[in-house]
Amino acid sequence: MHKIIYLLSLVFITANVVTMKGFSQDHNHDQHHVNEISIAVGVVPLDHENEVTAGLHLHYVRGIAFENKLGIGAGFETILDEHKHYTLSVVFQYRIIKGWTVAYAPGLLMKKEDDKYEYQFAQHFETAYEFDLGKFHLGPMVEVGVEKDGVHYMLGVHFGIDF
Repeated sequence: MHKIIYLLSLVFITANVVTMKGFSQDHNHDQHHVNEISIAVGVVPLDHENEVTAGLHLHYVRGIAFENKLGIGAGFETILDEHKHYTLSVVFQYRIIKGWTVAYAPGLLMKKEDDKYEYQFAQHFETAYEFDLGKFHLGPMVEVGVEKDGVHYMLGVHFGIDF
């Protein structure tokens, strides 16, 4: 588990250093976010289990209003531990200012307990700062997941492709 934490920390630090070194943001960042596919990877501390594990979040968002600042799409989130934990969601995303996004994703949580899947409503709140790399963007992100049994957090790196 410590290797995962070190690897994700290294990726997070490297991504921030690389993207801060001279990538131009002179063009209108919001105009090309018509369609976006992105992935976020990070560390997820699970306080109730005294464990730190990895998390993964994939989503597709289509810009629909306000010069593509407002978008809607679909998401998939998982926590990579011995419990099977998956969430399928609708994603509502807003680009507050150049580079900074917030998202709300209500959805269906599927959690495996005692060899049986349990279904419940879950919500995810995410914010990210994206450094523009042309058709790609990369940057730090924070996500909070709220479900019936508690709350989890993910700190990681967001990588997206615009088309």
